[in-house]
Amino acid sequence: MDAGPRPSAQRRAGGPLSGAGTVQPGVGVFGADPARRLFARVACLVVAVMGWANLAVLGRAMLSKNPPEAGFDLQLLLDAGKRVAAGGSPYDPNAVANGLQARDLFYSYPPVVAQILAPVSGLPTWLVLTGWCLGAAAGLVVMAALLARSPIGRPTSAPAALSLDAALLTLAAAPFFFPFAIALLFGNVDAWFPLLFGAVALTLASGRAIPSRATSAAGGVALAIASFVKLHPATVLVWLAARRPPARRVWRSGAMAIGAAIAAGAAILAVSLVVGGAGPWREYLDYLRVGGGADLASRVNIGPASQLALLAGNSSLARPLAVAFGVVAVVATVAIARLVRDPLESFGWAVVASLVVLPVTWYHYPVALIPVALAAWTRSRGTPRGRRVTSALVVTYLIGDAALLLPVALWLAAASLFVAVRWSRPRPDLEPLPEAEPLPEPASVEAPAPAPARR
Repeated sequence: MDAGPRPSAQRRAGGPLSGAGTVQPGVGVFGADPARRLFARVACLVVAVMGWANLAVLGRAMLSKNPPEAGFDLQLLLDAGKRVAAGGSPYDPNAVANGLQARDLFYSYPPVVAQILAPVSGLPTWLVLTGWCLGAAAGLVVMAALLARSPIGRPTSAPAALSLDAALLTLAAAPFFFPFAIALLFGNVDAWFPLLFGAVALTLASGRAIPSRATSAAGGVALAIASFVKLHPATVLVWLAARRPPARRVWRSGAMAIGAAIAAGAAILAVSLVVGGAGPWREYLDYLRVGGGADLASRVNIGPASQLALLAGNSSLARPLAVAFGVVAVVATVAIARLVRDPLESFGWAVVASLVVLPVTWYHYPVALIPVALAAWTRSRGTPRGRRVTSALVVTYLIGDAALLLPVALWLAAASLFVAVRWSRPRPDLEPLPEAEPLPEPASVEAPAPAPARR
């Protein structure tokens, strides 16, 4: 008589023995009680309305100052877009003429950024900034929902309402997370990085779940866009190329993302050359050369080269240290891809390495790690370590806010994040099995003739 599935089978199927606790299909992460779930979701909406309203009031007050204290990063892009729309160069040679410091404001992005913003550069800054903030915030919330359903963010026993709850919690928490809020208020391009890096995270496989080809292609396109805007995300492409997936189907997913990134990058460059010719790109290279003489040592530049130069009391060390750390970061990216087995943890370290490549790392740049935090939280739902993961992420959140007073402390928040990621790892029995060659068909054997029945 069959007594039912064995414990190991139940564990692999995400059954009662899979560590799912009291989470049952059809309920969300706020509990099984309908009244409790409704109260928690309404509370998230109330907190979200308060937080975003407060951010809007603060932004309006900062914009009313003379000069405006909000949107100045975006204003640099719009000014460059105006120069492009007028038929000129996006670069202002007077901006870097003398005494260049790491905190000096000047347009130093590739020409394609100004070319994209040229059509809206004549609109009022407050209007563009409003659309900028709404788009980046909506992208973050949508990404939270998508990660909860993706292979890398889906727990073994997934509540049906996990995507909704993840989106609501993100909507409530985002306006109070200062690195992201400041990126929005300044109008910095990094406000879009939770969406772009999140799209790359969606391409990661976990267990036996593999993302679709469309998802992998979209992640590659997102990586190409991020790399053309800020350059440093291109090291994540190195990470994708150096990975050693456990199965051929996982390798195909990564190859799709790499191919899409290369194709999208080539298309972006081609369109930029058609629109503006090669002149803006030559000027961009000259601008990088001039900007290479900037003084990088600054308290608000949390890059390791800047901080070590400040500790040594010699700001001139920042430049050679930045080059050295950049080389180390690229080498570390390859090593991480080869050695770290958990794809989410490996991806997180690759993102950190991409930030170290930068000679200047501002306080809000690590918002690129938000998708890693979201995936760690969602994949830990219903597991015995779920509360520990949540606690570590709360610590990460609080340190990130407190680092506004001491920006370099943001690296402590990153360390706390990786504790949460490590605790959220699926159990080994849920890891993907290496693909094996199909077993040969058994040879046909003649069945023996039945023995004559005895009388």
